[in-house]
Amino acid sequence: MNKSMNGPIDLGLTEEEISGITGFLGYGNPQRSVWFIGLEEGLGNSSDAEARDNLKPRSQFSPVMDLYDAHIRLQEDRKPMNIETKSGFVQEWHFMAKIMLFLNGCKDWSDRGPNQKAILAKDYIRFKLGRAGSDTFMTELSPIPRKHTADLSWMDPFRCADCRLKEKIENRTKQLQGLLDESAPSRVICYGKRAADRFASLLGIKKWHPINGRISASDDRRCLLLPFFGQAQMKDSDIQTLVQNGLL
Repeated sequence: MNKSMNGPIDLGLTEEEISGITGFLGYGNPQRSVWFIGLEEGLGNSSDAEARDNLKPRSQFSPVMDLYDAHIRLQEDRKPMNIETKSGFVQEWHFMAKIMLFLNGCKDWSDRGPNQKAILAKDYIRFKLGRAGSDTFMTELSPIPRKHTADLSWMDPFRCADCRLKEKIENRTKQLQGLLDESAPSRVICYGKRAADRFASLLGIKKWHPINGRISASDDRRCLLLPFFGQAQMKDSDIQTLVQNGLL
């Protein structure tokens, strides 16, 4: 979603539709499950036009959605985004899948098949990650999807379209905190160390305790702070460190 010559692009959204986007909490099953909390949702391989067009269906999402049901409403390469038949996925989902494979007793959680394709992780993503009946819940600090990390103007069109955007995002944070309190997640895994203070504020953590230079944990070790799962920042060795320290 690029800026036009005259400023931020027109999103084509009403304030009510923006409320639908800011009211989205996450994918999967929040109850007594493993929560994964990132910075903001990326838009993967979507073109600028698809990214804009996909905002309308996103505005109709329920606060909590099944990952498959949500994405089949979106378009990628002019086709519905069918997770169960996709061949490739973002790195973030791969690391979530690997962690869950280990927690579910899979000894080959870091499985690598032909051409270095993680077969088991892909199957987990296709049929289990973020599903309504699963043991995972995927959410973000910000409810507004971002085209890519280098896009520093990603919030501008939303601010221009809705003067109450900040208030809506703050209200969404309170809703997410309420869901956390009532859901009693088994673990909360935050990824993206540059947002350590924001994660701590959301979770009510006074201080992160370093496990090593890359991983930190809360006092009770139920909440973890890991490197960002994308851009080759997270590594399989970090999962090994979690295992060796009894954090998974």
